[in-house]
Amino acid sequence: MNNLAVRLLFAAVAIPAALFCVWFCDFSRILLMCFLGGVGAWEWARMAGKMYKGPDMRYLSLASTVALMLAWVFSRGGFFGYAAVPAIMGPTVVIILGIYVAIAFAKVDISNLFPWLVMHLGAPLYLGLWGGVSILLLGSGQGFEHCYAFLLVLLSMWVCDSVAYFFGKFAAGKGPFGRHAFAPSISPKKTWEGSIAGTITTVAFVAFAAPMAFANFGVQVTLPLGAGLGLLIAVAGQAGDLLMSALKRWSGTKDSGKIFVGHGGVLDRFDSFFLAAPTLYLVLEFFQKLS
Repeated sequence: MNNLAVRLLFAAVAIPAALFCVWFCDFSRILLMCFLGGVGAWEWARMAGKMYKGPDMRYLSLASTVALMLAWVFSRGGFFGYAAVPAIMGPTVVIILGIYVAIAFAKVDISNLFPWLVMHLGAPLYLGLWGGVSILLLGSGQGFEHCYAFLLVLLSMWVCDSVAYFFGKFAAGKGPFGRHAFAPSISPKKTWEGSIAGTITTVAFVAFAAPMAFANFGVQVTLPLGAGLGLLIAVAGQAGDLLMSALKRWSGTKDSGKIFVGHGGVLDRFDSFFLAAPTLYLVLEFFQKLS
């Protein structure tokens, strides 16, 4: 079976399974996000471990990231019918920081202690503390209508990446297009032309879909605001893509993992999402407080 067939077969199974988790209930949604964050942290720790000698941090990275994501769940409330427990986030962060610092001082050579600590802390802080904000785009209750904002980000990332890829690939060498590398030292195949095409398409898509997607946030989304949110998602998503590409290139890693058969790892497929989704939530919360 060739690679394309494997990719299509896996997608035919994985996409319905993920959509079921989003549709079914609070528990399945949180489980899906903790799975993505935890596996992504495992991949991050594996790449960081290739560059700096020290103890294996994959298990702790996974557990710390999941703990921070669950802290977001319970600190804001609304899920599982429980009230918010705002005080849970601070102690969770302090405990995780303390564990990482203690391990660094006890087990890591002084010659690479600080870069080791910074790179390994990056996984729970970026994927759990920052990326965990994306959980707040999910609503409580059965049905997709509670998760339109979450699904919009996923679809926007797919639209942006697909348009950028195909425009850059098929327009390359034709006239003035496809000849200007976007970040050659990080991702040589990305072009300014593809990035701009993906951004324009994403802005149009979000401007059209935003009024329905963000209705649960109590924000009246006009066409200009929808277009602005689309631009925000496109820019943040591409920045997240470049960030993970830089991490992989720095560590000499082609694919962050193999958990998605034929597609790579979590940090290959959800690199854009983990920066764009939290950014969108914080902006929506800002507008919600203004209204």
